[in-house]
Amino acid sequence: MRILSFFLAGLIVLAMFFSCQPQKQETATSVSITLENRVVQQNKGADCEKQPDSLRTDCAIIDFTVPNIQGTGALSQNVTAWVDKFLIHLLVYSDYPELEPSKAQPTVEAAIKRFYAMQEESKGSMVGGQFKAMCTHGELLNDGKYLTLMLDGYSFQGGNHHLEEVDIATFDVKTGKQLAWADLVNDPESLVPIAQARVKTERADTFYEGFDFDKSEAFKLPNAYGLTANGLLMHYSPDEIYQLGGATEFTIPYSELGANLKITAPAVPTVEGDETTDVSDIFEAKGDSLVIPTFEVEVMKSPKAAADMKKRNETVIVSAMFYGEPLDPKEKAKGEDGQISVLNKDLELTGTGRIARFEGLKFHKNLLKKIEGGDINLLINVYSGRKSSEDNLLACGLVDAKASNFGDHRYLVACPLITESPDGYVPMTVPFALPDTGSKPTSELPIVVDCNERGEIFFAGATLKDMDGLKTVLREALLGLRKQGVKAVPEIKTAGCLMGMQGAIRDVYEELKIEKQENKATEKGTETTSVEKVKTTEKVASKTTVIKPAYPTITLNEKNEMALNGKKIATFEELRKQLQTTLLAYDIIPDDVPIKTVGTTGMGTRAEMKTEITDAIKGAKWLRKKAAIAVVAASVGKKLGTEVQLEVGNYQTSGNFSFLDARPKTIDGKAIDYSKMPIKAATDNLADRVLALLQYSNGTWKVLDFKIGANTAPVDSWVKNYKAPKGLFAKVK
Repeated sequence: MRILSFFLAGLIVLAMFFSCQPQKQETATSVSITLENRVVQQNKGADCEKQPDSLRTDCAIIDFTVPNIQGTGALSQNVTAWVDKFLIHLLVYSDYPELEPSKAQPTVEAAIKRFYAMQEESKGSMVGGQFKAMCTHGELLNDGKYLTLMLDGYSFQGGNHHLEEVDIATFDVKTGKQLAWADLVNDPESLVPIAQARVKTERADTFYEGFDFDKSEAFKLPNAYGLTANGLLMHYSPDEIYQLGGATEFTIPYSELGANLKITAPAVPTVEGDETTDVSDIFEAKGDSLVIPTFEVEVMKSPKAAADMKKRNETVIVSAMFYGEPLDPKEKAKGEDGQISVLNKDLELTGTGRIARFEGLKFHKNLLKKIEGGDINLLINVYSGRKSSEDNLLACGLVDAKASNFGDHRYLVACPLITESPDGYVPMTVPFALPDTGSKPTSELPIVVDCNERGEIFFAGATLKDMDGLKTVLREALLGLRKQGVKAVPEIKTAGCLMGMQGAIRDVYEELKIEKQENKATEKGTETTSVEKVKTTEKVASKTTVIKPAYPTITLNEKNEMALNGKKIATFEELRKQLQTTLLAYDIIPDDVPIKTVGTTGMGTRAEMKTEITDAIKGAKWLRKKAAIAVVAASVGKKLGTEVQLEVGNYQTSGNFSFLDARPKTIDGKAIDYSKMPIKAATDNLADRVLALLQYSNGTWKVLDFKIGANTAPVDSWVKNYKAPKGLFAKVK
């Protein structure tokens, strides 16, 4: 009996010893759970098929792709119940209690009926006529013992009623139980200060500006959390920490939890397809999710806007919309009017906060397989939070770029009041290098110019045709920064540019810096009396700061109202015609005209507008080319003493210069008989061609020089005598 007692006592001691040891990570040997997709795709309404989303007044769309486990076991049932609860919330969420699902409607099918019924009551208006509910999912852990799933949902029910929701849950595979905080750690409350510190670290840019938590509301653990291979994942929604104006997500490593960890830390074997597998050169892989590159938006309000917003206690919304072009042509007819919606995230800036950091945003990797080029687009809209007014108060710059360009950038977006924005004025957007958290002000960050392997140049997402175009936008950026009170000239940085291109870009920037210094010296040197100072400053400003916008201003607001240079446009056709006429008044017709959006706008309308803009640009360039051919033909006809027409072989433009290589013919289309022309003395050596250099200015083409019968163009002479850009003749033979 005594021996047995000693034996039992020994077991107790051993049990106590091992219970006090740190939690060790378990080696994963179990078989992972097989997940399937449960897809619900349907729509109801007369406009769903025949109208773009922005013009729909009668359409309700449901697009759910959620996880499903075959079988009737506890795990399958509990996962389904968790998913259904999330979907029901997306379908019938509302600020109005009477629209919440009743106890008699606990199913997704019943919620769908209620969703359609609510849309039926609101149809007939642009504001409330289209409803939309979407959901995707991700697998964060699946080691055979634990299963962690993520749901990412979006719902829009007209007007300002939209919801962006994320939920995360971990299930015990053996029992099927959804694990709560008490199942994961011994003392959940001890995690609160740890989570609070991590929030401050993750959102350091906000706290750097003097922000702090609301003392009247106790900081709590998030509703969305779960186990991953790397640690305990926590996701705070914007509603849980409202003042931060955006979701905040981070992972606490298991090693930091110590004895508080109640379970054995999971481990996932490294196999093909896990977190270390590269599936994209642009996005970082995290399990079944891809992480969107980190970027920031800094809102620079004008003095009037800052004062007015402060007086109104108004906030600023920075809205990011991610989308892609579908690979499958058939998909263009199904989805968002030819575009695949990837993710939408809004961040709200309060008080003196002006930097919105978009970090850790994820989407399912399968979505990228459907998108053309393995790249997604970003569209940033900045507008007032409508706390004091139903209408937006700000007219902000625009960010429209691809993921291959916007990563590691901080976009400085100028935001004057709508009431102080003149017609034709496009607020400034300048891309800077992304700083480290809590780093120095924007004025000390380098401006970024992006390139790709094809030699294309990008600035703030816009594609530039050549160095002249780059010089124009950089000059406007420097002048805009100066107007905003930034005194120091930023350095410049290139990303993705070849060595030769890097040097050319830096040369252009150095010219602008010298130009700026000369202008500053001119202003300083002409200051004498107070009266002369005013006159001189006005004179210098007229030469250096009053620059015609590089393109007309096209706007689209949340009511789907279009405007060109402040004038309302009723139809897409009218937009094309009026824009073409407007472009012809410019010395240089741009390759693109961006759409400046105010508030949340539909991708379908923007797509239609972009098509009309492209057609208008093509039309304007054709008319400009036609005019160039006509003026050269007149000059050649005068020289030859007979009316001629030109058969164009090569036509190139750069800035407001044009080069033309053409074959002259008689007015009835016959070959020119040079022996009967005033230049017959040189007939034996004549080439049957006309080479001409033109320049467009003040609404007309001027023929600077032309050669009849020349074998080669006098490029060096034209560059020297007329300051023609040498790149104009890159394709001249």
